[in-house]
This record gives sequence, C-alpha cells and structure tokens, in this order.
Amino acid sequence: MRVLLIRPPARHTVESEVPDAVSAENLSYPPLALISIATFLRTQSDHDVAILDAQLDNLDYDQVRARVAEWKPDVVGITAFTVQLVDVHKTIQACKEVGVPRVVVGGPHVNDFPQECRGLPGVDAVVKGEGQKPMLDLLAAWARGEVARGIPGVIAHEDDPVPLDDVYFSNDMDEYPILDLTLVDYQRYYDVMGEGGIFTTVISSRGCPYRCTFCNTPRHRYRVMSPGRVCDELESCIALGIREIYFVDDTFNITNKRVHELCDEILRRGLDIRWTVRFRVKGVDRPLLEKMKQAGCTRIQFGVEQGTEEGLLRLKKDVTSREIENAFQHCREVGIRTVAYFMIGTPTERTREDVLDTIDYSIRLRPDFVMYNLLTPFPGTTLYDEGLRDGVLDIEPWLRFMREPDESFKAQVWDEHFSRQELRELLDMAWKRFYWRPEFVVKNLFQIRNLADFKRKATAGLRLLA
Repeated sequence: MRVLLIRPPARHTVESEVPDAVSAENLSYPPLALISIATFLRTQSDHDVAILDAQLDNLDYDQVRARVAEWKPDVVGITAFTVQLVDVHKTIQACKEVGVPRVVVGGPHVNDFPQECRGLPGVDAVVKGEGQKPMLDLLAAWARGEVARGIPGVIAHEDDPVPLDDVYFSNDMDEYPILDLTLVDYQRYYDVMGEGGIFTTVISSRGCPYRCTFCNTPRHRYRVMSPGRVCDELESCIALGIREIYFVDDTFNITNKRVHELCDEILRRGLDIRWTVRFRVKGVDRPLLEKMKQAGCTRIQFGVEQGTEEGLLRLKKDVTSREIENAFQHCREVGIRTVAYFMIGTPTERTREDVLDTIDYSIRLRPDFVMYNLLTPFPGTTLYDEGLRDGVLDIEPWLRFMREPDESFKAQVWDEHFSRQELRELLDMAWKRFYWRPEFVVKNLFQIRNLADFKRKATAGLRLLA
C-alpha cells in the first residue's frame, strides 16, 4: 500500500498568546513521531511510505491537495495536536477531496480525546499511543481486504471500544529503530537559538514521572535509552553532517547518574556535537554541568514558570527559588547558555504587581533567553480540573471545539484575576522588557556566527519587535 504521513499546516493554531517569532521557531523542528512510524513501516513491511511536512514549506491547503493528489496514497496518516485541530480537520478534508480512501489520525490529541477524534468527518481510524505497531497491524488488515477490528490501540470499527491504555512500541527504548532522517528534508530544519549548523531533535526517554499541574505528559511507563543506544542515534546524525542536537525529552535529568553516564559515553566515542536539553532545576550541580559542557552541551532549557515559593508550590514544581537561582548561576560559571520558561497569569498572580515581580525575577536570573507564555490550562491537566471545580474554566467550549473544530476558537486562560486583554498586555510587556534591553541586543550580536544565522535571528527579532 502507498502510505503518506502528513504533518498538517499550522495556519489555524489555537490562539496561545505567543509571538510569531516563537511560533515560527516551533515549526522548524523535524516531525520525529512521523519519522519513527515511517522508519518502522519501511523496515517491517513492503508498504511504500513517505512523509509530507506541510509546516516546513508553509503549504496552504491547495498545495496540500496537489501534493496528496500527485502521490496518490491508499492511506494517509495525520499527526494531531489539540492546538492544531482546525488544521488537522482541514487536512482531512483536503485528503478526502482528492479521493484518499482511508485517513488515520494519531498523536497527542488522540491520546487525550480518541472518541472525539474518531467522530470527526472523514476519519476512518485513530491510533492511541505510539503508532508504530498499531499502524502496521491496521495497514496489514486493510491490505488483506479485511475489516479492521479489535486491533490494540486502534478505533477503526464501530464495535471497537475506546482503548483504556496507550499502546507502546516497547518498554525497552533500546529496541526502537534508529530514525531515518533522510525521509524528510533534514538539512532545512534549524534552531533559531542555535549556532546555525545542520540541526535535528532526538528523544532519549519517554514520559515523565513528575506531576506539574499544568502538564498532561503521560506519567506512566517512563522509559529511557541506554547511553550506548543514544550515542548510536547521535552517530547516525553525525554521518548525515548534523552537528547540532536538541534532546526533546520531557525531562532529561530524571537522575544525574544517567546524564553523567551519557556524557561519559559521548566523550569515550569522541562525538563532535553541540547539544541542548530540557532540564529540571532539581539536582543541578556544578560537577554535572562541567561534565555536560565537556561532552558538548551548549544550552539548557529550564522550566522555571514562577519565581515565588507560593507559585512554585501551586504548580507542583518541587523546587525552590533558591535552587533555581543556584542552577542559573552554575550555568553562567561553567559557560552553558540558558533558556528560562515562564508563565504569566497563574492562579497565584492576583495583581499587576505580582506579574511584574515575575517579569523582574526572570530578568534577575540573567538567562540568555526567556520564553514567556500565558497560562492556558488544557483538558487533561490537574490545573484544568481545578479550574472546572472552582468555576474559573468552562468545559463546554472545549467540547464543542473537539467535535466541530472552529478557527475562531480561543483557548481559555486563567482569568480569575485578569481579563484576557489585560493578560495579553502584560505578556507583551514581558517580552519587550527582556528582549529590548541593550544588554541583550549587544550580547547576541557578538554571538552571530554566519550569514544564515544572522538572517534567522534577525527575522525572529523583527517579528518580536512587531
């Protein structure tokens, strides 16, 4: 069978109150989930599999229709995020309009709302959990001319129950196939905060055992790759000329021991790479950072979110402001750049002065970059359930959106103390106060390495100023 896996355009993303400069950054990462499924299908079957990344080329829907019609797939698989549900819906329509027989949808949105997604017009099946094995079984049934029914993790028939548990490829991440990045135009992905080289993302663990109230990352079945298996993946990237790696694990440093062992293996193999990670503040110490720096780590992204003990406690961050400050200080001393993520409009920010304190704290930490966002509780998170309980949030708009995706929909913010407009103005103030500082502008001008790097950062900067 001819199978086309699609990352939909990002033209109708649910309003998240993030500047275009930051939104554009998110579109520059390769679609790892689709690459993983495509790699598996090509190695385990004779299906003809290709990937269409509509975000990479900023395709409109006429172009999507043309590409799909040209390829003539028997099956289209679409990855779905809740914030891009309108684009998912339009992509499904585009596929059906050019005669695609079957459309399958998977991804984080299906994991949270499988039944609602199966009910969307044009959807023939949904896959809940990791899609490699369920997709293989589903395609096999269709290729044999059978009615797909009773496949674990799949809703394809009206008699299929909603899967209670996600399907996992394996509990041992060393068994995951090394990704074939040549399935996409891998040389075109980039990191606007990086150094301008060929760039990709890597996942070395799945899930997260922590319980931050704003996050809906699966907490069960946390699994990690061994250091040797991670370095095998890195060597495959190096063979393609890739030298910049961003580990997009939900939390990279669950234990310092694991990070030390991975750094030791990178050093033992002499891998010439520069890498970035997402880190928890908890447990960060000077020896760990020195080892990471030696092994090629150039940047750490910390989810700080708040700067007060009350705010950190409400979000269940399991960290203190003193630990946060020490982590950023250690990074400066070692020479690792930092990115701090902050939320504006959390339940403990009751006055304008509270928000200004958050902004001031983000500047006092002296990170190299800050990413601000309005707190937008999504269904499936503890904070969303608390908002429903306290009457701050209303589930009906979300339910209507799930059943009938509408591009006018706006996700609810935590508006207990501020209106959406007030929060938007405070968010704009945060971005300007950090990024318009002469200190920041001058520092980053001196860190530009080449013309391509300059063009990317200048474009992002101009978007931000706008």
